[in-house]
Amino acid sequence: MARWRPLPGDLDPRVRQLVVRLRELRDTAGIGASALARKTTYSRSSWNRYLNGRTMPPRRAVEELGRLAGADLPRLLALWELAEWGRAESPPPQPADEPVASGPEDAPSEPEGTPSGRPPRFRRRWVLVAASGLAVLAAAGAAAWLTGLGSPGHSRPSVRPEGLGCDYSRRDGRLYAGHSTTSDRLVALHGDGEDVVEVQCLLARHGFDPGRIDGLFGTRTEAAVKRLQQAGGVPADGIVGPQTWPLLRA
Repeated sequence: MARWRPLPGDLDPRVRQLVVRLRELRDTAGIGASALARKTTYSRSSWNRYLNGRTMPPRRAVEELGRLAGADLPRLLALWELAEWGRAESPPPQPADEPVASGPEDAPSEPEGTPSGRPPRFRRRWVLVAASGLAVLAAAGAAAWLTGLGSPGHSRPSVRPEGLGCDYSRRDGRLYAGHSTTSDRLVALHGDGEDVVEVQCLLARHGFDPGRIDGLFGTRTEAAVKRLQQAGGVPADGIVGPQTWPLLRA
């Protein structure tokens, strides 16, 4: 298994989740950097940027790696969709101040009939806020769809339970809490549903306080996951995946 570099600290959580999954797929498939470049349409340097969080991987690159590793492509591409929205929501660079009009021959900044009480910069800020709001709504829809995968019909709505209990049992040496039996699905910050309840119950069982067991993956649950990962000797990224589930099921 490759020894990966730490991802940038300011990387959006949704982009981080995608990159971690791509790293896991490359490790699982046993594909080296050079072989990955030969078997896909992307160069070794491009893959280095994608897998180290420096550049957002294009959808086609994600799909090609997923096929090589035999991954669940709909789920993987849903992760890419979330990551793309996360990248789109990142604050844009501040535009440079516009030059002040120097003479009457300069073109007017607004067409006739436009109210003059709202300056152009305010309108630009309003457009950015509106676009950001649309991105949040779209990302929420993708997250709900991703959470619903694996359920019959893929139509289960986002679950927001309150004060759920934990029904612990062991089967084949693995610990379960009565809400999910997965051992590989990715669960991360802002997620919700039965997998999250299972994570919270198992964290509590192992002595890592996730806060209220409510099926909502917040910052307190993420902090508990990181403490578990540190204790278990796996990368402490706060994302529950194939490396972290065995710690929870132990």
